[in-house]
Amino acid sequence: MAEEKMERKPEEGKTGVGKEKDDGAGAEVAGRSRLLIYTCFNDGAGNYVDPSWMSFTCWRCGNLTYV
Repeated sequence: MAEEKMERKPEEGKTGVGKEKDDGAGAEVAGRSRLLIYTCFNDGAGNYVDPSWMSFTCWRCGNLTYV
């Protein structure tokens, strides 16, 4: 099963680079955000990503992680 995840390519428009900080959190009510936070398994950095993404690239190490 791990081999299947390594071989598949992310769909167009369903991936992006994670953010270190959630810039829009101050505009949302009561600290709620429209982004999710995922941890990179390579270096442990927190990445803020869009909920519709299937994968993201870590902002710190560049590792591609599938959600």
